[in-house]
Amino acid sequence: MAHEIEINKDGTARFAYSDTGVAPWHKLGTRVAGLQTAEKMLMAAGADFDVVITRVAAVDSEGNLIRNSDGSALIINDSRATVRQNTDGSFDSLATVGTRYEIRQNSEVLERALAVVGASSGDAVMDTVGVLRGGARFFATISLGALVIDPAGINDKIARYLVVSSGHDGVWPIRYANTDIRAVCNNTVIMGLKEAERTFTARHTRNVDTALEDAQQVLKISTAWARQFELQAEKMLRVKMPLGSTKIDEVLLKVFPEEKGTARQKKNRDETMTLIRSIYRNEKNAGGYGFNGWSMYNAIVEYLDHYRGTSANERALASMDETSSVTQKKLIAQHAVVS
Repeated sequence: MAHEIEINKDGTARFAYSDTGVAPWHKLGTRVAGLQTAEKMLMAAGADFDVVITRVAAVDSEGNLIRNSDGSALIINDSRATVRQNTDGSFDSLATVGTRYEIRQNSEVLERALAVVGASSGDAVMDTVGVLRGGARFFATISLGALVIDPAGINDKIARYLVVSSGHDGVWPIRYANTDIRAVCNNTVIMGLKEAERTFTARHTRNVDTALEDAQQVLKISTAWARQFELQAEKMLRVKMPLGSTKIDEVLLKVFPEEKGTARQKKNRDETMTLIRSIYRNEKNAGGYGFNGWSMYNAIVEYLDHYRGTSANERALASMDETSSVTQKKLIAQHAVVS
């Protein structure tokens, strides 16, 4: 699947990212020094435009305006259109929307998100900002700092973010979601899905302001989720899994159960098991943090995010999708380790 980041006519991308993290897989966008304020990151990404809502008129197949008998334009009364106002005075059509649709500018959605996490528009907390689908959608990542797991022990850090997304297409709502990535290899760690509502959603309708006032709950969820993650990670750290342990076999069998299949499928599964055991032993996992459940969990996550037999784009999307089979396997691994 394509990255869907908007590319300008001059070939530049409407995307900006901080050099505090790794470069994006698509190698597009503007690299900025350190975390930025919302205003500066919106400008760097070309996402600081305004969107207006207009009436929709009928045109014929050649683009000529269809008129009523009195010469006035034929208006489609049950539809509206969103249009981007560019800084050079030009306009871009984005989408048709319903009559109840309410515009919320990218800057406004981001300002609300900053308030949710206790930051202001002048705080340098922005990690990424991007424009998708020709301007019809927008996203941003706010850095929330780092949570230290077992600070007296392995000192493994989990970076925390609030991912913001919104659409001007009448389809994509305003959404604030918590995402946590291990700083050592940037794996997306998705935990606590069953225990907490990690995503706040508000539709672009007339009650959007009232709905966004409730978004403070996202931070409460984030705080509770982070504490739950800390407890779960420390629990996994206490599970001893030396090489040759039957516990390793038990976990792998639960995540990758044996199924009836061809000889080739069985061989592929055996190769997967061998590869994960190798990843488990390396310096990013057991070689650095000991032969325990935390290292095994991260070995499985590393395989799913980086080695699984599909394209890099598909692996990245699956890691960010809370409903994907990859996410489900990560949850199974988490519970299998501590059970």
